Amino acid sequence: MNPYFLGFILPFVASLLLTKRKSEKKRGVPVNVGGEPGCAIRNHRFERPVKTRWEGISTLAELFEQSCKQFASTPLFGTRKLIAREMVVAADGRSFEKLHLGNYEWRSYADAFKTVCNFASGLLRIGHLKDERVAIFADTRAEWQIALQACFRQNIAVVTIYASLGEGALCHSLNEVGLLHPVLFMYSKSLLISLSGPYDTIYQHN
Repeated sequence: MNPYFLGFILPFVASLLLTKRKSEKKRGVPVNVGGEPGCAIRNHRFERPVKTRWEGISTLAELFEQSCKQFASTPLFGTRKLIAREMVVAADGRSFEKLHLGNYEWRSYADAFKTVCNFASGLLRIGHLKDERVAIFADTRAEWQIALQACFRQNIAVVTIYASLGEGALCHSLNEVGLLHPVLFMYSKSLLISLSGPYDTIYQHN
């Protein structure tokens, strides 16, 4: 084969391959929205913002319901049971707690949605009204998200209170939002103890 031809075709093919790879990697396109240039980036496949995943879906409650219908049999929440706790001493002499956990147990979208609907009905049954505020005081886990979605279905605003808060911060959080019906989910003895102490200092809002 003519060496001059190879000298031309090989660099040309290499250039095409490199250009293709660069275009494949380009996922974000800078967008001018004011402020510092280059800070706002959009997906290169869309010219304008995507307002909804599905046509006609406009709320978080509707989005969750549609997701559960489309992915009904797909695993959604995975939970590992606590088998044992063990105190371990590190090489530097410090001790820390090591948790031994079991295998994941999964709940499907359909099963989770059924629980969310039951939870939402229960909120109305015990007296919660539309546009009220509900506090969730719990560790991050599947039940936390289920409670959140149940509130969304009834148009109830959610106030998240971190389980790691101390007694003073917990009282301040509950008093600050003026809850009529705080919903408190406690899955450990430590959370129950943290709430039992400051209960008398939480104001009653009428």
